[in-house]
Amino acid sequence: MHAIKDIRQAWTQLRSAKDAPAHLPIARQLLEMGLLLALRGIGPGYYLKARWWRPSVPFADKWAHMNRKEYNAFIDRWNARPYQKASQHKVIEKAALQLVKVPTPEFIGFLHPQRGAGADGRPLRALDDLARLCRELVGRKICLKPVEGYGGAGFAAYRIEARAGEPVFVHPFSGAERSLGDWWQAAQANPEGYIVEHYLEQHPTLATIHPNSVNTLRIWLYQARGEVRIAGAFLRVGRQGSMVDNTSSGGIYCPVRLETGVLRCAANAKNPLQTMERHPDTGAQISGVQLPFWRECQEVAARALQAFPHVNVAGVDVAIGVDGPRMIELNVRPDQIGCARINLPLKHVERWMRGA
Repeated sequence: MHAIKDIRQAWTQLRSAKDAPAHLPIARQLLEMGLLLALRGIGPGYYLKARWWRPSVPFADKWAHMNRKEYNAFIDRWNARPYQKASQHKVIEKAALQLVKVPTPEFIGFLHPQRGAGADGRPLRALDDLARLCRELVGRKICLKPVEGYGGAGFAAYRIEARAGEPVFVHPFSGAERSLGDWWQAAQANPEGYIVEHYLEQHPTLATIHPNSVNTLRIWLYQARGEVRIAGAFLRVGRQGSMVDNTSSGGIYCPVRLETGVLRCAANAKNPLQTMERHPDTGAQISGVQLPFWRECQEVAARALQAFPHVNVAGVDVAIGVDGPRMIELNVRPDQIGCARINLPLKHVERWMRGA
């Protein structure tokens, strides 16, 4: 019933909008949805999020996308299960990347009640350890991320300031203060611990679009026979002052022209009919913006993929700092909806990977 409601809403918008995009006849869309659902197991929701009403998308490409079961099997074929976990723990991931000199945000420490340690080897296991570390970082901005997390949940960034000789956390944009003890108490809900990094100052081009979040590229890529290929990319941008850019947390996504690194537009993840040329909150231009260091971003993504053994497909998150790209994390099982956003028919990809 939910899918039927979404379909009716989409068709109503297509018919009524003054600047509605060109679209296939409703009867043709309905026929395609029925065929894809009955014969390929690809539902109407995916059809809408992929914006397959566009006449520019060949039906052969739609047919070559994968359903959920096929997608999970595809990931397990090309990313060996025993190795998938290696990139999902942020400390292990960062260690592997730094070993092969892939640039990442600067590591400060691993905060954990039994195993925690700073980059200097000193313990980072208790509130007193955190306070000692923060006294040494007064005036700096740091990020604290759950070592195993999803969608930006649990992420925090603070500027460290001193009050009566003791460090406090200060929100970098609102200025709201939080005691270390208050944060520490809340952090106990995450027994896996946190990675602590220096805050990455993003390139002014990205900060202009939305300054409160570090806006990252999701780059899909795959490899076989020693060759890495970039499948597609989109920039994720935060909204309404949020410090995270994840679309699952309300952010928007902006498809990238691979040949040039120019942003096509912005799209609302929850309403794929809604595309924008400017950021809906800041008013900053998005459509036509040239990403800085685009070639270097692709190179960093490729090097990151090659750093992990028996991993051949990934969605790599790359931030663009003032002086170049920084690898944020590698997703060995990225959200499948990304294939819809960049029109990535994985059956074509697998054919190439098999050498067919």
